[in-house]
Order: sequence, then C-alpha cells, then structure tokens
Amino acid sequence: MKICPLFVSAALVIVGCSGSGATSDAVTSTPPATDLVPADSTPEFEPDSGEPSVSVPSAPNAPTTTGSPASDGFVINGPARVRPACDSLTPGVSELTLEAGGAVHDVRIFVPTKVVSDPAPVVLNWHGLSSDGAQQAAFSGYERLAEQEGFITVHPTGVGLGSDGPNFWEVTGFEVPQVYDDPKRDDLAFADSLIDMIVADWCADPDRVYSTGMSNGGYFTAELLCRRADRIAAAVSVAGTTHPENCAPSRAVPYLAFHGTDDTVVPYLGTGESILIEEADPDGFFGQVMPDEFAEFAADAGCAPDPVRTEETPEVVSYVYSGCAEDVPMTFYEVVGGGHTWPDSPLADQITGTVLGFVTDDISATVDGWAFMSQFSL
Repeated sequence: MKICPLFVSAALVIVGCSGSGATSDAVTSTPPATDLVPADSTPEFEPDSGEPSVSVPSAPNAPTTTGSPASDGFVINGPARVRPACDSLTPGVSELTLEAGGAVHDVRIFVPTKVVSDPAPVVLNWHGLSSDGAQQAAFSGYERLAEQEGFITVHPTGVGLGSDGPNFWEVTGFEVPQVYDDPKRDDLAFADSLIDMIVADWCADPDRVYSTGMSNGGYFTAELLCRRADRIAAAVSVAGTTHPENCAPSRAVPYLAFHGTDDTVVPYLGTGESILIEEADPDGFFGQVMPDEFAEFAADAGCAPDPVRTEETPEVVSYVYSGCAEDVPMTFYEVVGGGHTWPDSPLADQITGTVLGFVTDDISATVDGWAFMSQFSL
C-alpha cells in the first residue's frame, strides 16, 4: 500500500503522493514570542461568541485543586529540580527542541498572560499527518482559548521517515501503512519526556495533563489512552481514533471523539477507501469503523454497550455511553456531512469546499473539548 502525505497549512490544502536522533533527552530553546499563531495565517477567533449550542457531558464531581509553593522539589531523571512559580513564566509562545525517544522534535509552548492556577492545567495538541505544531495551533485555535481560560498549551511536531517523509506520530499495532510505525524511534517515550519537561520546567500540573489531536494526532491521543492512561486526565480525538487489539488502558479515561460522516481521508464507516491510498483496503488501517473503535474504549471502561443517540442539531449527533466505571463520561460525536475537519476551526473559511470537506460550527472541538477535559484530574 502506498500512502500519500496530506499537508494542511494555515492557508491552503495540498494533497499529493510522494530524522532520527540519539536517545538521550536534551532541550534547546528560543525566546518566547508574543504572537499566538503565525500572524499571516490566523483569522479572528471568538470562542465565546455564543456557539456552539451542543451540550457537553459534565463530570459527576469536578476536581478541586490547590496551588503548590514554588519551592516544591521533585526528581525527574536525575537531581531534584525546583518547579517554577506559574507567575514567573514569560507569557506568549516559546519554541524549543526536545530530543527524546530517538528523535529531535520541535515543541511550541504557549503560556497565557494569567494562568488559572498554580500548578497549571496543560493541553497537549497533536497535529495530523504531514502537518506541524504551529499549523495545528492555527487549525484548532487552542492558543486563543488558552489565553482566555488561563491554561498552558503544547503543540509538538512529529518527525518523518527518512529525510523527506511527512511528519507523523506513531500508532502501534498496525503493519500497514508503515508510515505509522518507525522502529528507530519511540513516540510514547517522547510523550513521557515531554510531560516530564512541562511539569518540571513549565509549571504544569501532572494531574491535569490533557490530550487532543487531529487525524493522526487523534490516533496518537487514542494511543496515549491505550498506553499512558495513568498520565492523561481526559482526552479528545478529532477525525481519527483507534483501539487496536493490543490496546489495554490501565484506567478509564474521560473521552470524547468527533468524526465527520463524509470524511474522505479517514472513512467514518471503515470502507478502506481514502484519498491517501491508491487502492481500497477494507481490511487495512482505513477499514476501521470510527464509532466502533470508540465503542471499544467504552467497553474497556465497563460502559453499557448501547449508547443513547441524540440529534443535538441537524449537523451533530451524540452517542452517550452510560454505566461506565466511576461514572466516567464517554461520548462520540457524529458530524453529519462533516469532512476531515476540526469542528468550528478558525480556518473553516479556507477549508470548507476543499478536498477536506465541510466544517461544522454547531459544536467546537476546541471550546467544547476544553470544557469537557478541564473538569477532570487524575
């Protein structure tokens, strides 16, 4: 099977066919910038404009948090470090590189002008195939919401196979397409190091680390639920989720997923047909039925097998699972007619009508995703 990179930039979409590093951890950084996303690529985004109208599941008991003194010390891979006070962090965007898991990754970190608590909640936002962290920040609008709500966002960038392969995140348990599994690196080890770093050096609360992502990044969020459920307080996958046979979550994680019924990249019903591959392969990676993959996470959590279906709007249908362990909420959102898109993306005007398809604004993967995740802590 030949797989073609899908490149989503801030202003255009291109579809076409077409490095590893050492294993030790190392960080280099550049001074923080004041822009939230590239100035030439981001339209105005107003998450409090009254949309969306769809209700989001609430936690049975919202977490309470207390700040930790700045002098708290702890050990991460060596001598004890002192966690910085949140108000000592420089607001804005900082760009650094993190060498971990056999590769060197660019990492974009946004600190709001005022954080909501000390330590601060943090959202890890994973990009799609052939994209990068800055593009994912623009695509989702998470940094603008983080500025309003007072949380930290992290947009890492994956690496490719070889010198010219598209950036991606590993999804284990699949032989095809091979682009999703690189034996020379370990993206889970990178995720571990990334979380350790933002806790040690960026005032992040280890009990309130949340994961979201688009497409391949949505798959990687599901991978974290399978392998790192003890580190992720809640999660949201957009346009891609997967529950491979070797998935074994150590705990039930509150989880939402969004998927468009007219997605031509990741087929909603697992037809095996994708614009990323030359021939249909119903038994391959794109043969996964998205609501069924999500249902397996619900089964892991002990939920009742049949979700409650509700037509929230003409464009959004929710499937809410009940009876889950510890009342953990699990909801799958079907976007009727939706494409391979991020619901309520600030780049919707540039995307709707392209090969990626329709973008709904009846629900927001960013605003509603954050409202959902922020209720929970480990």
